[in-house]
Amino acid sequence: MSVRPLLLLALLPLLSACQDTQARAENEALTRRVAALETQVQALKAAQVEVAAPDLEAQLSAQNCANDLTRALETYRENSIDGRYPAPAQLDLPETCGSQRVNWLRLDAAHYTFTVTGDRGQELARQSGGG
Repeated sequence: MSVRPLLLLALLPLLSACQDTQARAENEALTRRVAALETQVQALKAAQVEVAAPDLEAQLSAQNCANDLTRALETYRENSIDGRYPAPAQLDLPETCGSQRVNWLRLDAAHYTFTVTGDRGQELARQSGGG
């Protein structure tokens, strides 16, 4: 056997030890980074639940109302002989809007725009159509 293969065999444990040390250091750094990120995510989730839970429920409810009302308006227009939206007196609000505040910014034969607002008057959803 020549000297070169023996030399490589002798250096192999040293090379693998260097690689092991480097890999361990990288794994430790990644573990610390993941732990820090998990802590941040948990803190953000906790803050979001505390602050936004009631607002999120109101927003989802308002969006359901807005979606159902838009569907009702578009269905009326599609079934209308002249392709128009209903007049306010011809429109029945969907059940999902029963406890919601719907504010008409525009409702005519060709267009509509409305908002759904919360208890404090803040806009939770907005829809427009026509054109």
